[in-house]
Amino acid sequence: MHKIGIQSTGTIRQENIEEGYRMIKAAGFDCVDFNFDEFLSVNDVRAGKIHDFFDRPTDEMWKDFEPHAQAAAKYGLTFEQMHAPFPMMLPGREDINEKMTRITINCMELGARMGGRYIVVHPTTLAYEYSKQEEHDFNIAMYQKLIPAAKKLGLVVCLENLFVERNGHLCEGVCSDFREASLLIDELNSLAGETLFGFCFDIGHANILGKNMYQSVVTLGGRLKILHLHDNDGMGDLHNMPFTFARSWNPIATDWEGFLRGLREIRYQGVINFETFRCMMGFPKELHPSLLKLQADMGRYFSAQI
Repeated sequence: MHKIGIQSTGTIRQENIEEGYRMIKAAGFDCVDFNFDEFLSVNDVRAGKIHDFFDRPTDEMWKDFEPHAQAAAKYGLTFEQMHAPFPMMLPGREDINEKMTRITINCMELGARMGGRYIVVHPTTLAYEYSKQEEHDFNIAMYQKLIPAAKKLGLVVCLENLFVERNGHLCEGVCSDFREASLLIDELNSLAGETLFGFCFDIGHANILGKNMYQSVVTLGGRLKILHLHDNDGMGDLHNMPFTFARSWNPIATDWEGFLRGLREIRYQGVINFETFRCMMGFPKELHPSLLKLQADMGRYFSAQI
């Protein structure tokens, strides 16, 4: 059976760290997807307002994250995967890029200390004035900066399928073409000389873009290492629970059956991991234990189907 996990954002609060891990364990989860990106927002990065929280000596930063490691250990939970702040690099923004590269590597160091095996580092979607080749080359150069740290720490860096908003439309972002994403991962692993790069399949992002779930998963094959599971109405990145938008009334709802069939075909062995922070934030705190248990039950259902 697969391990069942859920992201830290939405459940674990800094003011009462232990309670969050206790609830996650009591609900039936095995592990936590730790959100380093919760501590440095995408809007601040894009605005160049990058604070020094992640730009300190590792031992100093560890004092802020050791309580998470201790609480997880107390309740028998592991950190199988992590999510780095993003974007790591932006074209023409060297003031951002140098610092964010350091921050990403520092998060890799922290993630390894916490016992993580995988870390999501978003690829960069370039603006429309750039060619696909320029976008490819930019991302190759960006991820190459992480190879020494990944080798040293024994971490696999995972790319993720993204979407972008253009003039009121939701459009394909980098790695949303899974054939291109597969070639990118293969090229990076060839440059690294070992498997240091894999893929995080975000089913919510794929659903927004109308992707064929079965074909997408099968195309990625063994490159698919971790999952971001959440649901939406096909029009917004809502991060709700699976099955929230049932197909019986919403013909563009997420094709969970095709998705699970794909995972079964590639014999997926990784964590069944939920990225449902907006769902958690939308429910009263008093209902969180029940909400978490339902999602853990969903995870076991998915595992059985796979």
